[in-house]
Amino acid sequence: MKKLAILFLLATLAFADYTQYKPSEEFAKYFTTQNCSIILDKFYYLNCYDYGYKGTKAAAYRLEAENLKGKQIKKRPRFEDDTNIPKKYRTTWSDYKNSGYDRGHTLSNASMRKTTQAQRSTFLMSNITPQNPQINQRVWNKIEKRERQLALKLGSLEVLNLINYDNNPQRIKNNIAIPSSYIKILKGDNFKECYQVPNHKVDDESIKKYKVNCDRF
Repeated sequence: MKKLAILFLLATLAFADYTQYKPSEEFAKYFTTQNCSIILDKFYYLNCYDYGYKGTKAAAYRLEAENLKGKQIKKRPRFEDDTNIPKKYRTTWSDYKNSGYDRGHTLSNASMRKTTQAQRSTFLMSNITPQNPQINQRVWNKIEKRERQLALKLGSLEVLNLINYDNNPQRIKNNIAIPSSYIKILKGDNFKECYQVPNHKVDDESIKKYKVNCDRF
């Protein structure tokens, strides 16, 4: 009994700074059995995963200002296979080696660094897609910083990431589809801001270039 009590306490502490994410009605429509091969509920976020692409089509979560303040975990954990996905549809860290693409987080590691468990959830391979290095490290990275700045300013921010694929997408090892573009929708009280970024090298790295009308989504 004592051992069970300790395990329960550790589990409680792991989630202590977060509440389970439940999507707003506007975002929930992307997480259906018609749209997703499997809907992965990771407590901190929802992931609409597609077996045919071997990648995510949508990921949504809420950022609370309090979880972005104070001490944040700096050390990055290892990438992990997502065992909630049938083995033949999973991806692994090694699939990306020498592919020319980064292991691009859909939900940013830096947005979930309050607890070890939250951070580890972002390093599941189901949260990763092949992302152009320039987009991943510069353009998309700036937009991810923008979401954290807004969450701190507004107190709370709901975020939806949509990943687009061509009808016949190019693929890397293990038949993983390469996305054609990424969309990020940032939603707060009486506030909304949207971006769409192509998944290829660009000349302009200013995020203003990729700000779009939210009515498109």
